[in-house]
Amino acid sequence: MEFNEAQKEAVFHDLGPLLIVAGAGTGKTRVVTSRIVELIKSGKATPGEILALTFTEKASLEMLERVDESMPLSYEDICIKTFHAFSERILREAGLEIGLDPGFKLLNQLDQWFFMKKNLFNFDLNYYRPLGNPNQFIYDLLSHFSKLKDEMIMPDKYVEYAKNMEDSEEKDKVLEIAGAYRDYQEMLIKNNFLDFGDLTYYVLQLFEKRKSVLEEYAARYKYVLVDEFQDTNYAQFRLVEMLSEQHSNIVVVGDDDQSIYKWRGASLSNILQFEEKFPSHKKVVLTENYRSSRSILDSSYALIQKNNPDRLEVRDGISKKLNSNVDTAYPVEVHNFPNYIQETSFTAEKIKFLHDSENIPYGEFAILVRSNQLVHPFVEELKRLGLPYQVRNPKGLLVLDEIKDLLSVIRFLADPYDDIALMRILRMGIFDVSMAEIHELNKKSGNDHLIEYLRTVEEENVLPGTESGVEKIKALFTHLIEYSKNSSVGLVLNEFLEKSGYLVHMMEEEMFEEVENINEFAKHIARFERENDDRSIIDFSGYLDMLEESNSSLAGDNMPDRDSVQILTTHGSKGLEFEVVFVVSAVNHRFPVIKRRDTFSIPEDLTNEIFPEGDFHIQEERRLFYVAVTRAKSRLFVTHSDQYEGNKKWKVSPFIEEISASGDVEFTTHELSENVFERLKASKVPKKPIFELPAFDRKRLSYSQLDTFKTCPLKYSYRYLLKIPSPPSHAANFGSSVHNTLNEFYQYLKSGKDVSMDLLEELYEKNWLGLGYESKAHENTRMKRGLGVLKQFYESNSDPWVVPAYLERPFNLKLGEYVVSGRIDRLDKLEDGTYEVIDYKTGKLKKGVNLDRDLQLSIYALACRDVFRVPVSKLSLYYIEDNEKVSTSRSNAQIEDLIENVDELVDQMKKSGFEPTPGFLCKFCEFRLVCPAV
Repeated sequence: MEFNEAQKEAVFHDLGPLLIVAGAGTGKTRVVTSRIVELIKSGKATPGEILALTFTEKASLEMLERVDESMPLSYEDICIKTFHAFSERILREAGLEIGLDPGFKLLNQLDQWFFMKKNLFNFDLNYYRPLGNPNQFIYDLLSHFSKLKDEMIMPDKYVEYAKNMEDSEEKDKVLEIAGAYRDYQEMLIKNNFLDFGDLTYYVLQLFEKRKSVLEEYAARYKYVLVDEFQDTNYAQFRLVEMLSEQHSNIVVVGDDDQSIYKWRGASLSNILQFEEKFPSHKKVVLTENYRSSRSILDSSYALIQKNNPDRLEVRDGISKKLNSNVDTAYPVEVHNFPNYIQETSFTAEKIKFLHDSENIPYGEFAILVRSNQLVHPFVEELKRLGLPYQVRNPKGLLVLDEIKDLLSVIRFLADPYDDIALMRILRMGIFDVSMAEIHELNKKSGNDHLIEYLRTVEEENVLPGTESGVEKIKALFTHLIEYSKNSSVGLVLNEFLEKSGYLVHMMEEEMFEEVENINEFAKHIARFERENDDRSIIDFSGYLDMLEESNSSLAGDNMPDRDSVQILTTHGSKGLEFEVVFVVSAVNHRFPVIKRRDTFSIPEDLTNEIFPEGDFHIQEERRLFYVAVTRAKSRLFVTHSDQYEGNKKWKVSPFIEEISASGDVEFTTHELSENVFERLKASKVPKKPIFELPAFDRKRLSYSQLDTFKTCPLKYSYRYLLKIPSPPSHAANFGSSVHNTLNEFYQYLKSGKDVSMDLLEELYEKNWLGLGYESKAHENTRMKRGLGVLKQFYESNSDPWVVPAYLERPFNLKLGEYVVSGRIDRLDKLEDGTYEVIDYKTGKLKKGVNLDRDLQLSIYALACRDVFRVPVSKLSLYYIEDNEKVSTSRSNAQIEDLIENVDELVDQMKKSGFEPTPGFLCKFCEFRLVCPAV
């Protein structure tokens, strides 16, 4: 692998603190992952001694994938995590040291909002709980509390500050806010809840109060790397500082010009504080750009210099001007239109032209918008031309048509008198009822609810042509209303998908993206069911009401990359790159947006940040524009219109003038097109483009994936490639309940704490997952049976307890170009110094089972040999319900056979057409209704 001189300096840096200033497109991620691989290959560190922290989950996964590709051998798990995930792990492992229950529940944004709403009248609020709209300030208060935690401002410190203010109305307001912050934290702890802001906040308290715990983690992680350092907050900086104080082997990578998440524009704060805390640091500046053309880089540099002197380039006297290593030489194009219709039309037609004439894949085009509200016109124009597109999480799942369909089903089943929900159901294509027919039905129902009319109407009174559709709806929803009385929302929704043919219709039309969106929605329903005892349709409908009231959304951003035009916000584009980029709607008050004052602000006396001298809002918007334009590889189009909504003429964005200072920018002003409106009216929207079945392109596999493919290749494609939603399995959830209980129980045992049957029962109740059961009676019976099984386990193993050497130990096996990952439930050290692998099973022990051919145990044996490097003499499956353990072993020859077998299996997966394997098990398959073989 070749590096330029600056990259080489960073990758092969010896010891001590290192600051890498990495401009856009300079190979930052490659340098960080190569640094990790170099530390391991050179013998300076084992994988377990490396900690790499990222800003987003996506960045963590990308870094892990790149390490997988670069590592020549199998390796033990490297801790590559987001700050939140790493902090959560520490608190679950060691939170007991400061009195935190390791089984705490982590609240997301909606959970926080609901928790505060539920307890709102337990807060001593006056100004910020107006009786006319008591929930008005909940969101703002929670956002303020989060920022306070980011700044490590304790409730008592905030209250003390408020008390010392001069008497005024403002003092009363600050006292009220500070008191609410203190009460909120106390209520969270009392209920064993933490929010995301608490994670690093409490880890720092843990490290400050229990120095031995800090020393343990600092000794464990001898090399610390931090990505996107410019966007980390003060608490996160303090965390990595404490972990690195002893050895100083810390590498931080950042670019102040790409800081788009810092509070009040404090883009330089962490970098300057790093330089102060680690004065002996080495600095490497990456300026060789491997992404963008010279014209794009010159324009972006002319733009970002307007943020001087509040930039590292000026503060540290370094050069951050990027040098292009790309041959293309197209100028930056700025296009002005008389109206937004021509702007959207130009954008879509230019994409089609470049795709057709230069064979640029659709996936290499991006339309970047400053805010979600600007997406719709561009979507409609791409539809008009029949171009494939993906909108990356504009407002979450709830605005998508297929999810609106399911919401209407849920709303109607919760309240059959919801006429709007029923109207949408009637309009679903699967029922084949036209708008004209719906209008007639609505007219005939008069002042009655539509459901009342449909219940009483005779077939001969229905508008001709609607009989089959209406009758199908009546029959289906009569069944679903009855079914929903004793079933959870997940089971009801699955019943609708199966009985209505909705999912089959999507599969026949190859609407794979919509199927994936439904799968994401099903995950949110599963989470709702996990965390709520009341799981009915009515309960979930109430949950949806809360989503709307709290202005929350259901994220659906786990979208696979397809060869389709990408439409996303400029914030969402961070870290991505495209051959052709359109930065659209570049007008003043849209980009930059209007500055909005925070409802609550943190007093600067309490903060630890270093703030800029200039207008931080405009500087932040300029950095965001800089991020947008530097996503482009060869071509950059910046577009703006004189008119959007209303009659006013919009002013061009000041950033357009700033990028033009480079000189290599072409301006085009388009005249009003008289026929554009008529052409749009006359055009017919073609059918949405069809996507092919996703190809097998996975580099990381698990035992479950391999086993599923062996069972049935089509089932594998449905579950892992198409991600078709399936109903929750009570058997799988029972297994998870027992498994999680035993893992947590043995964690107590391993940490030297006293254990008892009462503790085991308490943990079982806490870890119980009541999903997928046929009824409450079914769930209660299964839970009772499980408790009996655990009592039997306790009695059989408690005299004396065996303390495991390892629990839930993860591994990554490098097999050719693939990585097989997994984790071993339990590893026990035996008296002769060898180890026993134990895997828990909650199914029934089959008579005559041949463990010598068990793929899972063979993978575990290979992991122990090549990753953990420990001798294993026993491989055991512990059947909990039978209270019986069966064991086997593996010779080196058998392990080598496994490697060959997995290679063959992966080769089959690569070449597979994913044909079904019909057989006896088909009648139990969750995909039987969409499978052509059943």
